[in-house]
Amino acid sequence: MALEGLEIAIIHHRTPALLAQSLERLTRYAPDVPVRVVDTAFDASLAVQLDGAHPALEWLPLANHSYATAVNAAAKRATRPLLLQLNADVLVGERTIPALLRALDDPQVAAAGPLPLTTGGSAQDMGIPYRWHYARARWQRAQRGPGAAVDVPWLAGCAQLLRLAALRAVGGFDQRLRFYNEDLEWCLRVRRAGWRCRLVATDVVHVGGAATPANLAFLHEGLRGGYAITRRYGPAWFRPLHRYGLATAAWSLALVAREDAARGAWRALARRSASDRLERSRFGAELGQDDAGP
Repeated sequence: MALEGLEIAIIHHRTPALLAQSLERLTRYAPDVPVRVVDTAFDASLAVQLDGAHPALEWLPLANHSYATAVNAAAKRATRPLLLQLNADVLVGERTIPALLRALDDPQVAAAGPLPLTTGGSAQDMGIPYRWHYARARWQRAQRGPGAAVDVPWLAGCAQLLRLAALRAVGGFDQRLRFYNEDLEWCLRVRRAGWRCRLVATDVVHVGGAATPANLAFLHEGLRGGYAITRRYGPAWFRPLHRYGLATAAWSLALVAREDAARGAWRALARRSASDRLERSRFGAELGQDDAGP
């Protein structure tokens, strides 16, 4: 599909220098594609500062509820059939967007993603859930050249080209997964509905972690979300193993934690895991706000 069918959404939270770099790349390689910055900590002075940073730029201020909420808001406002959603710390290259668009020439492909590089140019480790098939895509590129693509069970959410017909058919990203896991869950859901996800051997630079807080609550939310996915999609025999394994690990980390706050946080996660109270997030209306629930 051509660029005329594409919109771009940048999900931004307090990384203005990286956002400026991301927009510079998009101006260079996709100047005619509409770009919407979904800003979860909107600062009007930044919008003024970046006025004209891209020829087709608009802003969407949004509460900092979750990454899923930001992607869904961008998808709701999109008027073209494809949406490229990017973290603000993702820098596209000359071949990135054309290669991703080619993957969606197949009407059964719901989403395509690139291979993230570190700022030093090496392959970025996207974590255990992604490690094997990202390594397989790099091997395919070595065999078949740039732009080779492979079907994968899920794609990392830092950069995804989404077919909005698929997103509207199965529903958007799950907003109950407040931090991490929303990308993985959506890919599982869309594949269950008969669509495919393609990993394309084309590069982007992903700074990684630029807007990730050091607060343990965010790590715990990711662990909670991982179990929520196991509970929905995993085999019945594995669910208690995951839950009690998480409880055991949390108790162990509580024993070695040096700070009282960290010990308390790990103990709370251990208790919630042991009693199977992990389906609901502890965050309130915005990320980082504790709702003080059980």
